[in-house]
Amino acid sequence: MIHLIWSIINGIIVIYFLYLIVGFIAKGRKIFKPQFKVVSIFIMVIGIVQIISASNSEKNSNRISIAKDYNRKGNAAIKQVKLEENWTFDINMLLKYSIEQNQYIPIESNSFLTGLVSGYVWEFNSIDTSNLNSNGKAEFIADGILKWNLFGITVYSESKTFNGTIE
Repeated sequence: MIHLIWSIINGIIVIYFLYLIVGFIAKGRKIFKPQFKVVSIFIMVIGIVQIISASNSEKNSNRISIAKDYNRKGNAAIKQVKLEENWTFDINMLLKYSIEQNQYIPIESNSFLTGLVSGYVWEFNSIDTSNLNSNGKAEFIADGILKWNLFGITVYSESKTFNGTIE
């Protein structure tokens, strides 16, 4: 429930920012009501700074290479694991396996958010896993940081560790 409230707050701030920009272009300084003038100007300045800085920021690919020396031309299999489910979004992980002599060797992992992710950024930091067993299962431990952003500024960083079984 808290994730939904956070996303709604982010949406309201973005809509208010767009209202301020369009109103400022149409009406000029009259758009700023005296009782909300400081807050409105603050939101407008932060929004403009975030738009300018967004073009310069690096995007984290959330891709981790587990084994660098493997046969890229051989057969491969991808397994998907849902690390966490929330009302508004899920944290997912993909594991790519190289198939060599009937053995599944983990070579690469990727993690991402799906759903309503307004106000959240997921940084996938590490994964520890083994080859798939003969019964088709492997244990894993993965961790990352879920950043709670308000209008593009990180307000809180939540460290998350997941462990489970890949089938």
